[in-house]
Amino acid sequence: MGENSMTVDWIPRLRGHAELVQKLAEEVPKALDRPSLTFDHAARLRTVIEKGARDFDEVLQLMESAEVEETYRQAAERLARTWQVLCDAAEEKVQSLDHYHRMPLSDNDDGVSVDVADADETEPTNIDRKQ
Repeated sequence: MGENSMTVDWIPRLRGHAELVQKLAEEVPKALDRPSLTFDHAARLRTVIEKGARDFDEVLQLMESAEVEETYRQAAERLARTWQVLCDAAEEKVQSLDHYHRMPLSDNDDGVSVDVADADETEPTNIDRKQ
């Protein structure tokens, strides 16, 4: 039961990740390029991608403890690279949106800046004076 059980565990998960990554590789760049993408949406997308990548790491661990054909190993390596690209793209977008939303309102000398990262559309923008 040992080795066959492990094979049963990782093969369907590998296939599932292959299908998921194919969809994500098409959809994530489109989502990240949307002008209306908010910081919160980008952060949630990053979290979902990171969760998928962590799950895939579990698949890799199962594969390491089983005898795996080279074609499966190569497929897993390609999927791991794609997960990393998706994680990097989402992280870059979150960082750029975070930076954008925390930029000073202007470069004037009065020290007023606006932090819209926490602002709600129904509330006035938060304005803080620098000390």
